[in-house]
Amino acid sequence: MTEIVLYTLIICFTIQIFYAFIFYARVSFHKNQSINQSFGVSIIICSRNEEGNLKKFLPRILKQNYENFEVIVVNDRSWDGTIDYLRNLQKINKRVKIVNIPDNGKDHFGKKFAITLGVKAAKNDYLLFTDADCYPINEFWLKEMSSGFINKKELVLGASGYLKEKGFLNKLIRFDTSQIAINYLGFAKSKVPYMGIGRNLAYLKRTYEKVSGFKSHYHIESGDDDLFINQVSNSSNTEIIFNKNSITLSVPKNNWKSWIRQKRRHHTTNSLYKTKHKILLIIGYLSTFFYYLSIFFLIINQKYIFLVLTFFMVRSMLLIGLYYKPFKILLCKDLLFAIPIYEIILLFCQPIFQFKLNNSLK
Repeated sequence: MTEIVLYTLIICFTIQIFYAFIFYARVSFHKNQSINQSFGVSIIICSRNEEGNLKKFLPRILKQNYENFEVIVVNDRSWDGTIDYLRNLQKINKRVKIVNIPDNGKDHFGKKFAITLGVKAAKNDYLLFTDADCYPINEFWLKEMSSGFINKKELVLGASGYLKEKGFLNKLIRFDTSQIAINYLGFAKSKVPYMGIGRNLAYLKRTYEKVSGFKSHYHIESGDDDLFINQVSNSSNTEIIFNKNSITLSVPKNNWKSWIRQKRRHHTTNSLYKTKHKILLIIGYLSTFFYYLSIFFLIINQKYIFLVLTFFMVRSMLLIGLYYKPFKILLCKDLLFAIPIYEIILLFCQPIFQFKLNNSLK
């Protein structure tokens, strides 16, 4: 039995090292060439009862160091002061365009409908998406993301982090988000793009129209970002932009219930990914799970301790080295030396994310 566990550890360790060098290292050593662009860009933001966040973050978007852009805010049936704020802002800033979805009390269209209206209202072919509770790291965000469209690229994947706040949950959320970013950006750099995030994502309007938008998965609540990218991306039409000027930051959830609900909503789309993507993701998850399980078993039974510790240290130091630059960009450098702790917690959280929440979490 002990020998079987040891062989399992060796296999899982080998897979983990393979993933680290083939996928994660590409993000660590990635460099973008910042190029000034002159084409028009339409920034699209969907908002529902986000008056407070719009007041804080929309001015930062409007101050982007880019000549030709508009900001389309889709007011999705808000009942706070969102529409009044937007109308007042529009009077003093002509870049602002409002798409208003009135609340008639019975129709519940969802975010995909709001995005669809935003895309239709866009006057430019180049579309850049973020959320109402997000803001760009600085005034060069739009310039950086738009530079991804060189070489006839149709999709540009960016990254988004979360604000640093007190508490262990905040650390776990920031680690989880940063690790996911390294994963999907690394896959995309390896010409296997499988998802993007709506907090920092760009694509061509004609690409959206070519596949009739979200038609194939409109019935699913989530998926306006990852399912769309999974559907239309390929090895040649996707670029990643990842540097200190290209990220956005978001307000994190402040309690476990809200975070679990959010994670579970995100996980509803995983089963609809292309088969090759699901296989790669499952291999990554299972190899990590059995890697830690094997280590635990061998240490408990006091077998091959030196070899186990060697594997553990090699992988841990490798990840610290490869994660350093991405974590620095995403303002998570403080989490580097606790990678195993966060990984183990997230491994055991996965079943919670995958299955239905009980009524107490709804």
